[in-house]
Amino acid sequence: MSAVRDVEKHEYLIEYFDNKYKAASFELVNVADMTAEGCYNNVVNGIEGFIHVASPIGGILGHNIAISIAVNAGLNALKACAKIPLCKGFVFTSSSLAATFPHPNVKFPIDENTYNDEALRILEKEPGKPGLFVYAAMKTETEKAMMRWMEENKPSFVFNRVLPNANFGAVLIPEYQGFPSTIGRAHDAWEGIQSERWTTSVGPQWYVHPVDDALLHISALIHNDVKTERLFGFAEPWSYNQMLDIWRKLYPERKFPDNIEGMGVDRMSLPNARAEEVMSWLKGPGSEWDSLEKGLREMIEHWV
Repeated sequence: MSAVRDVEKHEYLIEYFDNKYKAASFELVNVADMTAEGCYNNVVNGIEGFIHVASPIGGILGHNIAISIAVNAGLNALKACAKIPLCKGFVFTSSSLAATFPHPNVKFPIDENTYNDEALRILEKEPGKPGLFVYAAMKTETEKAMMRWMEENKPSFVFNRVLPNANFGAVLIPEYQGFPSTIGRAHDAWEGIQSERWTTSVGPQWYVHPVDDALLHISALIHNDVKTERLFGFAEPWSYNQMLDIWRKLYPERKFPDNIEGMGVDRMSLPNARAEEVMSWLKGPGSEWDSLEKGLREMIEHWV
């Protein structure tokens, strides 16, 4: 079962999954506003687990309002699941930005207790900062609020968080989904559009394949060995320059923009081995993260 704001708009997903997984059952349910109190109450009956992926990020003015809305959306889901005795697990999709901003060429560690408190401090001083700062603050404060709620209310289910970074891989249904999120930025690079975002909001950071990301979420939901964990979905570092270098290797006949001088690389260290282990429980014994090259190759197969 998947909750969307408009079932009719997303009916193509039913056709896609029914055709691909004929033995499975896929259902869409309508949750028009995830920030409305009780919005999930009529759709969670009988569930055993909940993965909270989406965030209400469209058309929000002001970081304090944005944070309040995101926190309410997360807490609504927790409260609904707490009423369901069968519910055993809950996974919240956070973000790498809930731990830290990228700092190219700087060696620094993060761990399970690292939160991006810098995001809110910056916004308090400079309220007009771009959406990346608002998104980081939203994810950081929502994570904290959900953890506080869990500690105070002690529901019967287990709560885990996944912090993914940039997802690059095949778009399932391009004719409907187009170039969503980070893939839209990559498509600009493929088309030779070199905007200032590559040296501002989208500098060097980390990547994860969307299939690995999905497996990590599901594995964290269904395995009892994962309890109250913060799992870093970070496979390997990537940058605009690395992306272009890989494409030049795969498509030597195509002309790409020049690399950006002085871009640097992400030198952060973090505990991503646990996330890889949890992901491998579903992917297969001894399996590893899919490479950046694989993700980029699959992503552009329908662009060529």
